[in-house]
Amino acid sequence: MEDAQKEYEIYKIVAENTLDIIVLVDNDAIVRYVSPSIHLTLGYTVEQYEGMDAFTIIHPQDQERVRLSHQQVIQSKTSVELDYRIFHSQGSLLYVETRVKPVLDEFGDVKYVVAAVRDITKRKKTEQLLENILEGVNAAVMSGDKDFHQYSFCSESIEKITGIPRREIINNPIRIHDHIHPDDNEMLMGETKNTLDMGIPVNKIIRFIHVDNEIKWVRMIIHPFLDSNGAIERLDGILLDITEKKRSELAIEESEQKYKSLFENNLDGVFSIDLKGNFVNANHSFEKITGLEKDKLSDRCFIGLIFDEDHIPVYEMLSEVMKKREPRDVECRITGNGSGLRIVNITFVPIFLFGELNGVHGIVKDITERKKGEQELIYSQKRYKFLQRSINRFSNDLANVMKVTELENRLVEEVKNVLPVKNVSIEEVLRCENPTFRSINEIWLKIGEKEQQVYLRIELNQTLLKMEKEWLETAIHYVTILYDNLQLIEDLMNRVEEMVTNDETPKWMLRLLFRLSEKERASLSSDLHDSVLQDLIIWYRKLESLRSSALFSEEVKGELFQIEEGLLDAIHQIRITCNELRPPFLLKMGLVESLKSLFSYTRMFSNYEIEFLTSEKEIVLNEDQILGLYRIVQELLNNASKHSKASKVTMKLGYYKDKIHFCYRDNGIGADISLVEGSFNHMGLAGIENRILSLEGDMYMNSAPQKGFHVDVYIPATIQQKGDYNGNITS
Repeated sequence: MEDAQKEYEIYKIVAENTLDIIVLVDNDAIVRYVSPSIHLTLGYTVEQYEGMDAFTIIHPQDQERVRLSHQQVIQSKTSVELDYRIFHSQGSLLYVETRVKPVLDEFGDVKYVVAAVRDITKRKKTEQLLENILEGVNAAVMSGDKDFHQYSFCSESIEKITGIPRREIINNPIRIHDHIHPDDNEMLMGETKNTLDMGIPVNKIIRFIHVDNEIKWVRMIIHPFLDSNGAIERLDGILLDITEKKRSELAIEESEQKYKSLFENNLDGVFSIDLKGNFVNANHSFEKITGLEKDKLSDRCFIGLIFDEDHIPVYEMLSEVMKKREPRDVECRITGNGSGLRIVNITFVPIFLFGELNGVHGIVKDITERKKGEQELIYSQKRYKFLQRSINRFSNDLANVMKVTELENRLVEEVKNVLPVKNVSIEEVLRCENPTFRSINEIWLKIGEKEQQVYLRIELNQTLLKMEKEWLETAIHYVTILYDNLQLIEDLMNRVEEMVTNDETPKWMLRLLFRLSEKERASLSSDLHDSVLQDLIIWYRKLESLRSSALFSEEVKGELFQIEEGLLDAIHQIRITCNELRPPFLLKMGLVESLKSLFSYTRMFSNYEIEFLTSEKEIVLNEDQILGLYRIVQELLNNASKHSKASKVTMKLGYYKDKIHFCYRDNGIGADISLVEGSFNHMGLAGIENRILSLEGDMYMNSAPQKGFHVDVYIPATIQQKGDYNGNITS
């Protein structure tokens, strides 16, 4: 009995002096005993709380849960632990942690329930502060045994990160693995667990997939806590939600990959330089354009790549980009290793880092071929104009050629002056034989036949352009047309000269020759008009349509327009040539009106004044007379332009007695008539004399140095008319 009393005294001392509140309640939850510490913790006296319903001072939201726990202890006769909120006697709210244990009677039934209540308000506030902090940084903390089979602590914020309620995780920690990506879960169960088992902290990034089609990235940091023996006592961990950061990193990485792909695979050369002008980076296209290996560009100065003469404009443009912080472009020449001189267009783009200029990007376009094309186009344009002027001049000159040797010499001379040749010659080849080539650069073109075949042999310096081949074909075509006829004419002329020498002048022969000449002129005029001229017009219209419909730069448009103008000039020149070879409507309009038209055209290009007087009465002429007088006037005007240096030319056409009288006067430098009169070597005068002779007329020339040149022509009138002015015009 005495021992029992001592034991009671000990229990009483412990109960009355412990800081925890000891509460004894019956099966109806009526308080049968409470330790004095209730006053210190809750402000109630022992007398106030004993006999009270134990649940009265519990927060209404927690009362039902606590009642159920009380009934669970009575029914299951097992202990439970729980925490809840309770009111202080002054009205404040406290957090308490309670361990409830059943007290059995001698029959094994629950007689009382003992609850040990501990104030955990400070701890709860600390936990709430931690939760607020964790909420702010989107993190969660937990602490559990070494295998994480049971958590001793887990913050509320873990639900937001894992998608699993905190209570479910505490009661069943393995559930957290259901929401981890399978690959990461395999890593946690293998490599990570092995690391932790060795007492080594881990820092891993894992993926949670609790929301469909959405990944949450979490950094998991776990530290093993070791006891005094070095064994793992528990594992403390923190989960940091880094989803936004990871997404940003992935976006940056994706952007970097796109930029890198754009940089590396760009067909244009791309490079970067720092503010000192030294290379930082370059792509493969830059390496291909410049011939410089990009791995060897480090610390190399960009300006050193530029052709010396282009240093200043490129440096000024680069300085302007850095100063104005705006993109600029410049054309220049670069000298790479082994790539030769290249023409490029460089676009400079400023690089900014946090708003500050950090360097300059360069985009290099190789425009060497384009520039060569532009230069070739300009050259082709100039070459085309030159060839057109040449063929026009050549065709005009052929009108005055009267001998085969002159025709051959004129062709050789023109080919030498126009084409890139080493040697040009006229060669004769036996009939039924082919030319013998002396080198691989030779061209043999047949131009006619005498007793043997006659060829033009050309030894070239270089391959002919297409336009040069066309020019040569056209020139040969002109010569071929005239060649056979000139042989006949030359034979006839030789016979005529013999007759003239013997004072025999077959006027009918001269008329025949001139008719043949006019026929050939008409044929050549028709060929030029129907072939070359029409082709030029077609190409002009195609070029005009292309320039109007297609997209070109202003520079190219300007060059195409210049080509159009060149084609128009060529068309105009061929039309003039055709008109000179065979004046249109000459026979229909009559001599007077045709001459007026000729004078009107000549005035546009001559340096002298033309005065033309004609009879008021109708002048009747036959076809030979019209053509003859017209050609005589053409030749006289030609001489006036080339030789006379006259400032005024006067011509009159009318009747004198029974003849038609044509009079020519100029105030030019004149000539000693004795040196040229009657000479067939002077083909201009010879042509005029023969024309007049073929018309059965007479010609009188009068000239002296500085006295001008005077010509009077008299031909029989088709119909006799009275003279409209008296006598001859003499100087």
